[in-house]
This record gives sequence, C-alpha cells and structure tokens, in this order.
Amino acid sequence: MAETYGHFKAGRLLAAGILVFLLCITGCAKESVPKEPEKTEVVLWYYWDIGKIQRELANLIDEFNESQDRIIVRAQYIPDESFKKRLALSAADDKMPDLALMDSSDFKYMHGMKAFVDLTDEIPQLQEYFPQAVEPCTVEDRIYGMPFGVNCLALYYNKNMMEEAGCLPPENWEEFYDAAVKMTKEGVDGFAMSALQSEEAMFSFLPLLWSMGADVDTLNSPEGRQAFQLLVNLRDSGILRKQCISLTLSDLMKQFEAGNIAMMFNTSMAIGPIREHRPDLEFGVVSVPSGEEEVTVSGGEIFGVTSGDHEKEAIEFLKFLADKDRMAGYMDNFGLLAPIEEVQSRQYPTDEMQRKFIDYYKSARSREFTKMWPKISLVVTDTLSQVIIGEGTLDDILEEAAFNISEIRKENQ
Repeated sequence: MAETYGHFKAGRLLAAGILVFLLCITGCAKESVPKEPEKTEVVLWYYWDIGKIQRELANLIDEFNESQDRIIVRAQYIPDESFKKRLALSAADDKMPDLALMDSSDFKYMHGMKAFVDLTDEIPQLQEYFPQAVEPCTVEDRIYGMPFGVNCLALYYNKNMMEEAGCLPPENWEEFYDAAVKMTKEGVDGFAMSALQSEEAMFSFLPLLWSMGADVDTLNSPEGRQAFQLLVNLRDSGILRKQCISLTLSDLMKQFEAGNIAMMFNTSMAIGPIREHRPDLEFGVVSVPSGEEEVTVSGGEIFGVTSGDHEKEAIEFLKFLADKDRMAGYMDNFGLLAPIEEVQSRQYPTDEMQRKFIDYYKSARSREFTKMWPKISLVVTDTLSQVIIGEGTLDDILEEAAFNISEIRKENQ
C-alpha cells in the first residue's frame, strides 16, 4: 500500500511538473507575439459632394494609410452649405479637426478665428506653387496652408440642343441670352446656375459681374445693375427658375447630364462625372461668354493643419500629397489643375476638353482674400436669391446690398 501511494505521489509531482512546463511555454509564446503598433488618427473634414471625387479622395487616403504603419487618416464629409459654420463653431469650441480642406476664399477668415500651423518650412514644394494658389493662405510672407488643386469657371453646353436651336457656342452675353431662349422648351431650361447661399454661387456669378465692369463694391452702379438685369431677363423669359437658389454645382451637373439643362457654369471637376454617368452625352465647354476680353474666376481648395497633438502627423499626410511625381498621378483623377506649373503643364495630354481649363486658368482672376469676404459673399448670394425669386424691385435690392457691403467694410477699417 505504501509503495502504491509512493507511485501515486510521484505521478502527481510529474504531472505538476509537466503542467508548469507547458504553462511556461504558453506564457513565453504569448510574449513573443508582436503587438500591432498603435496608429495616430488624423481627422480630415471636407465638403466635396460629387461621388467620383469622394471616391478619388478615399483612394488617395487609403494609399497613404497603407504606405506606413504610424498614421491613419479618416475623412468626414460635411455638406458645403454648413461646412463654414461647422468649422467656425469647432474653432470657437476648440474642437477643430486635425485637417480641414476648405475653399480658398474662406481660409483667411478661418485663420483669423484660430491660426493654422505655419507650413512654410515644413513643405518645401510650396515655394514652387503658383503665386495665386498660395496667396489665399499667405500672411506676412508665411504660408499657413497647402493648396490641393486649382480650377476655374467655364460654360458647358449640350451640343445636340445647341445644334437643334441653330446656335453656335456663345461668345458674348447677347449670343448667350439668344441661345438660352432658343434652347428652352418643355422639360429643358436653356440655362441654369448655382444660386445657393454658398461660395459656389459667388464663384459662379463673379465672372458675369466682372465682365460687365462691376465688382462687389459697385453692385448698384450701372455696370452692376446690368449684370443683375441679365438674370432678371432670363428669369422673366422663363429660363432661370427659382429652383436655382437650392442648387449646388453638383446638383447642376446632375441636371445637365440628365438633359434638363442646356447650358450651365461649372468647373473642370464636372467633366469626369458627366462622362462616367452619361458616356453617350455630347457636350462641349467654352470660356465664359464675356466678349473680347476673357474673364473667369480662379478657385480651389486649401488644406489647413490645426495646431495640437496631431499636427506632425497631419503634415506627414500633406507631404505625401505634395510629392510632384505622386501629384502628377492623382490630380487628373480629380479633374483639377495642379497648383505647380511643372505638373500642370503635363496634365491631360490627350484630353482636349480638360486642357481648355489650363488655358482659362492662365487669365483667371482671384477673389478677394480677406477676413471679411465670407460676409460680403453672403450679401451677394442673398442678392442673387432675391433677384431670381423676384423679391422687390431690382433697384431696391441692389441699394440694400450696396449699403450692407459698405457697412461690412466700415466694420473692418
């Protein structure tokens, strides 16, 4: 019995030893498994609402995220009509995203609320950007933003509708109005524009205003009145409809590709999506019909980096985008123009329509880049809405607008 007990005890000790050994092996094995490195998340806000453009941005972000294992960029879409307000509120609450892709005309306004990070020495390529591209984000010779791409405005037209109406692409405003009248029929508006209270509407209207010899400070001058009178004539002829006050450039593009609009103002970003959605649609692009002197407006988006815990990681993403070889690969996909001459000159080698915008951009005029511009823009787009809807007489509407803009100027003297 004692011998049996001894064997049993020895067996228990052996089993315990084996168990300890196995536990040690298991513990060592667990410790040897490499841990996934923690990634810093960078939040990016943007307002592009065209599906193709959103996909291209997502692809570009994925490419960056997969190129390294330290940073992950996550994009969040904010509708254009509320983007500026959301960004301003986030600045006031000190809860801004790490990166914001905003309209170039809004940059200094936002920078005045909460300064963005100085990128002058961080991104050497900025010294090669077009002066008019970096002007909106330059303060006292320091560059606080990075332009992503640039663009300008042109006139799109439906070729079949233009031919059926017996018209040629218009070269001046008289020909434009005549073509718009002739192409308007049941279910088709001869012309439409974005008149939503946003910078897109301002962007769309400025070339018309400038071509008449007026500016935002001379809305109630004879020249300014002439620009708005053209809109009144289009409205009274049943061409320019009230629905325009709720249309973004993306909405306008969709109406155009559906055959509901014969002519529209839009940027080079519309070409790719129209071809994607309606490969059978015959359409063309010409300069804004301003007469002998070509007039258009330059635009584009600018990245601002918020100071804080993630600014270095945000700058790494911008460095990735600023690489000229990489830029040459992705810029055409967005339908934008590169902000660097060396890259832009090689864009769209076989695409005649897109290359037209390269020529248009050379003579494009910049908007005003001041802290007060968003307020001025709001007055002008509100005036557009009133004129298109027909609220009051044109003289009264323009007098009120001119007074409001003069008051904004006084506040900022």
